[in-house]
Amino acid sequence: MALEYPSEAILLATRDWSAADRMVTLFSRERGIVTVMAYGARKPKSKLSGGLQPFTHLNLLLAGGKGMDLVRQCEVVTSFRKIREDLTRLAYANFIAELTLGLWPQQQSESAAFDMLLAVLTLLAERNPRIAALAGAWQLMVLAGFQPEYEHCAHCGAILSLPAYFSFIEGGGTCVHCSPPGTSKFDQPDKDFLDKLLSLDLRQPGQFTVTAMVLSVAESLLYGFVRHQLDRPLKSLDFINKLTAL
Repeated sequence: MALEYPSEAILLATRDWSAADRMVTLFSRERGIVTVMAYGARKPKSKLSGGLQPFTHLNLLLAGGKGMDLVRQCEVVTSFRKIREDLTRLAYANFIAELTLGLWPQQQSESAAFDMLLAVLTLLAERNPRIAALAGAWQLMVLAGFQPEYEHCAHCGAILSLPAYFSFIEGGGTCVHCSPPGTSKFDQPDKDFLDKLLSLDLRQPGQFTVTAMVLSVAESLLYGFVRHQLDRPLKSLDFINKLTAL
């Protein structure tokens, strides 16, 4: 008989498998990113079908399998239904999920990342999803070891005087002498907002305002930084850009 064990997890992605089954990618508190099989989850009367929805916070009973582990039971802790019912929130949640899958390896316990991911989804469901995703993504990047340097020039190490530039290749701010053509501009309002995003308490963010220009710059810096650090494009960013264009 397969060994059964409990797991607290956030569902990041699903994939239909055969006519009745579903393959599920989870971020679990105990084992990090894992992919499991939910047999029969696509059947209308299945007890698993309602719970195995994207971004749901779950308590699961899993069992060891030959190829991959299996979902035996599923209890919803938080459904995050508001995310799935709002196209903008859904787009940014997909970005956070894809980023998480790119930052951490399979089957490696990351309890701090689990707690942060849960806080980001909670914020996405309740507050401005654009700003929630910005703060969450920057903080997830830092937690994974990708800390942007912008107090000193990321190339020569000199104290960074603003206005300056931001280089994705160098991983942060660069002075006028070290910035190649085409590098993004980086000024005091941009630094102040990035400071705010990186230090924001995701569970109790409080109230603050930001101009459309500074918000746009912060997004541009984040998306460029993510693409360079992960060394691949993210499909979710293409959808966000199309949504923004509308």
